[in-house]
Amino acid sequence: MKRRLAVVFGLVLLVAAGGAAWLWTERLAVAEQAIARALSDRGVAPANFRVVFLGLRSIVLADIDIGEGDAVVDSVTVTYSAGELLSGRVRSIDVGKARLRVRLEEGGISFGALDPLLSGDAGGGPLVLPEIAAERVEIALSTPWGEALLSGPADVMPSGTAIAVSLPGMRIEETGSPRLAPVVAAGRIELNEGVFGFDLALASAAADAEGTALGHVVGNYDTAGRAGNIRAEGAMAFARGGLRPQMLAPLLAPYHLDLTGVVAYRAEAEISPDEVLATADIDLDKFALHQTAAGSASFSGLVKVSKGFGGPTASPYRVGLSGLRIDDLTAPQRFAPVRVEGDVAFGAPVLDWRLVARSALPAIAGARLGDLTGSYNADTQKGNFRAAGELGFAPGKVELQTLLPVLLGKVTRMSGNASYVADISISEGGIASSGEATLKNVGFVTPAASFEGIGGTVKLASLLPPRTRGPQTLRVRMLEAGLPLANGVVTFDMDRDGLRITDARWPFAGGQVVLVSRGADVLAADARFDLTVEHVDLEALLRIVEVPGLTATGQIGGTIPVVLRDGDPVLLDGALAAEDEGIIVYLGAGSDIAPGEETKLLTDALRNFHYTELTGGLSGNANGELVLRLGLRGSNPDLYSGYPFAINVRLEGSLADVLRRGTVGFRPMELIRDQSAPAVTPPADKTGP
Repeated sequence: MKRRLAVVFGLVLLVAAGGAAWLWTERLAVAEQAIARALSDRGVAPANFRVVFLGLRSIVLADIDIGEGDAVVDSVTVTYSAGELLSGRVRSIDVGKARLRVRLEEGGISFGALDPLLSGDAGGGPLVLPEIAAERVEIALSTPWGEALLSGPADVMPSGTAIAVSLPGMRIEETGSPRLAPVVAAGRIELNEGVFGFDLALASAAADAEGTALGHVVGNYDTAGRAGNIRAEGAMAFARGGLRPQMLAPLLAPYHLDLTGVVAYRAEAEISPDEVLATADIDLDKFALHQTAAGSASFSGLVKVSKGFGGPTASPYRVGLSGLRIDDLTAPQRFAPVRVEGDVAFGAPVLDWRLVARSALPAIAGARLGDLTGSYNADTQKGNFRAAGELGFAPGKVELQTLLPVLLGKVTRMSGNASYVADISISEGGIASSGEATLKNVGFVTPAASFEGIGGTVKLASLLPPRTRGPQTLRVRMLEAGLPLANGVVTFDMDRDGLRITDARWPFAGGQVVLVSRGADVLAADARFDLTVEHVDLEALLRIVEVPGLTATGQIGGTIPVVLRDGDPVLLDGALAAEDEGIIVYLGAGSDIAPGEETKLLTDALRNFHYTELTGGLSGNANGELVLRLGLRGSNPDLYSGYPFAINVRLEGSLADVLRRGTVGFRPMELIRDQSAPAVTPPADKTGP
């Protein structure tokens, strides 16, 4: 009996040993079947792989392909001990090179065939992962906004129900035609029962900006609830010879942007099942745009941006400006610093804005300069823009020379009020513009003249280039350009050739003074005019001048060519003449009479001089020294039986002084003493002794 039992036991041992030997030789195939069954139980299919090594402490899998490309791994090494293996756990997993496909869809994030395994909904019992080290992971990410490739090493560390992924440096770049340069993300990503979270630092991976910090982003997303939050903040400093926008965004390269300054940002996105609300605060510090068709300018201040995506509360892009300062960097400076506040909205395809421009100059900080409104439809390529405002001028406060530095010293001491409206419309046919300005009691001083009480409305048929809607008329209460002219009416027009004065006239001494353009543009450096004197009454003129003892009758007229030189009106030897005969009477004080027989003779002649010819000419700077030529021909009927006299005088002095005070450093008797040609010698007085 004992012998039989020994034989049976020996046979069993032999069979067991043979079975064990067979199992050991077939262990790879058995392991493949067991792993495939475990993946199938968890809903992961199709799954293709090979077990290339199975030992007492490790197993190696190769050529892994799950979901026909959703996850492709060249090799995986699993390390374990016998006790860990019996308890369903392993010690560590080392991954060679892995490629994953991830899709960001309306329903959330999808890892393809791996979704059942990662979502926690898979069967087959709980999934317990050890630490996993991946030599290199490549993730092909597909989103509604484009596709990107993520590549780099990664370490997976389990923590309870969570799976944490540490990224020492994951490179992120767009595929296809990249709009943005590659970036590197370093930090941590965590997946915990369907909640996806991340905390990453971003830096540029562009060749010429490598390592430049771009910002810090944190967030979380519940794949089941389809809700989450993302926050990002950072700052970038742009400089010539340093960081440029084209380095970070290749799509900007064709525009050759020349930008400098600092941009700091804080952004947040709130995600719900039906919508995404994104907001951003962008803080600009001397952010300058150089060398554009419109010149150079810098921007400083806070810009708020918001946008709602999807759902019933979807909204356009909204940009809020709260005191954005704009400085002109073009030389010479064209406009003084301004602050712009208001809102801009873009709901494709329409862009709308409603803004207010205020002065940023300390002396007039906050002064309202105008309202800017408009809209533009990108689909129809039609739009409109309007600028409107009212300005109250005051010397040293709101003036054209303070708002427009190019006019500094050219238009000063402004007063009065002005209102304006400027319209620009854009259509397929091009750009059309118009404008209107109303002046009320406006006054100012220029190097050439001073103006007071300007009033009227000017209508422009075009702003670019400026063109009036036919001749325009303004009333000028007072103009002083060497002589005071009151209650004038100025008519002018403007076209492509420039601004022209077609008729500017002032009543003066019973007649009038008329100014018209001779050239194409009165704003030219050598603008030319004709100043015409018509029917000026000498008696009325002398009442204005108030020269003691001097009266005259008759009317004078003529034309004086004028040219502007360095801002001053220069008279070019104009000719004036009496329109008819008249009388000059000078009964000056005795102190005016100089000794000498010839002087006494002419003084006697001027006590009742009946002129038949009075001519004159003016040349020189009306704001400085003038040369006056004066010629008189006639006689005194009470002297030598009306014997004819000829008086020719050439004088230099200030026209303003002549007209205001009747003096240029000499008196009327000096006109006689300084004559350039002596009077005709009268016959001998036959009645004398």
